[in-house]
Amino acid sequence: MINVGFIGTGGICAVHLNYLKTRKDVRIAALCDIHSNAVAKRQKEYGGLAFTDFRKMLNQVRLDAVWICTPPLVRKDPLLACADRNIPVFCEKPVEHDKSRGKAIATALARRKAKVQIGYVFRCLPIVNALRQAMKDDTIHLIHSFYGCNVSLTMGLPAWFYDKSKSGGALVDQATHNLDLLRFLFGEVRNIHGLAANPVHKKAGHYTIDETLGLLFRFRNGIIATHNHTWVGNGWRNEIVISGEKHIYRINLGNGSLIVDGPPSKKAKPATKTTLVPNASAADQVWFQHDGSSIYRYENEYFLRQVVSGNWSRNPSDYADGLKTLQLTLACDRAITQGKATVAS
Repeated sequence: MINVGFIGTGGICAVHLNYLKTRKDVRIAALCDIHSNAVAKRQKEYGGLAFTDFRKMLNQVRLDAVWICTPPLVRKDPLLACADRNIPVFCEKPVEHDKSRGKAIATALARRKAKVQIGYVFRCLPIVNALRQAMKDDTIHLIHSFYGCNVSLTMGLPAWFYDKSKSGGALVDQATHNLDLLRFLFGEVRNIHGLAANPVHKKAGHYTIDETLGLLFRFRNGIIATHNHTWVGNGWRNEIVISGEKHIYRINLGNGSLIVDGPPSKKAKPATKTTLVPNASAADQVWFQHDGSSIYRYENEYFLRQVVSGNWSRNPSDYADGLKTLQLTLACDRAITQGKATVAS
């Protein structure tokens, strides 16, 4: 039985807990949050011992793995406490909000040989693996990424999300997923240009996020890409269109589909747990459709395999790599405020 604990029991932790409670080999042993009401609510639903001090939890309960789902500014102490006890950690993204603090944490974790997987969920999805296989024999030149939601229209998130100094806004909280996936697929970015606007709510008081933003990148390998993001859209959408010399690839990260336009490559086969759906109306398209499972299932499966096997050689995103995505994300923010930015090597 794998005994697991959680530090931070806010909104995102539920997607992990919901998956873990389906596993017969996992026992939710302990939950910790500084807000006693929040942890009591989770305890009632998922079980485990409840704590408001993570150090007491780590000292009193034998844990095989810990999920850290705290806000980004509250990561250093839990990460190092787990590393000192040799407990593997699944840590939600982003790794930090501040590059200097992130570098110091990365150094401390490396010194302790810590086992940490960062929650960049897209890296573990079967349709992303299918995309990588489909693009193997192609040369990519142009990419368009789009992420849209309506959270500034509904104002339904906790107040701290709308304070850029706390959440990082659309870039650090959401776009970082797309930026990480682009890094994962195409390498590092060199130059960025950016624009942002607030067409609905002007910045005032603790409402300091950018509602719409546009970014233009040049990757070190010469690929040109854009990312557009809105918090005043008509619903949740996340799509990336990739233009190659042989095919156009359309991956919809919201509904879990991948469409490859053009004569299908023989190597463009569906990945494990992904269903191939031919498009009857267009012989030149190959469709891959996600099997309907929660996207968070796959990153948690990957993490638990590493915990059980002890083999971390294929960690999808360790802390150092997550830090590189933070550096890119923060460079995008500089590009928005200054017009352009260069990503440090």
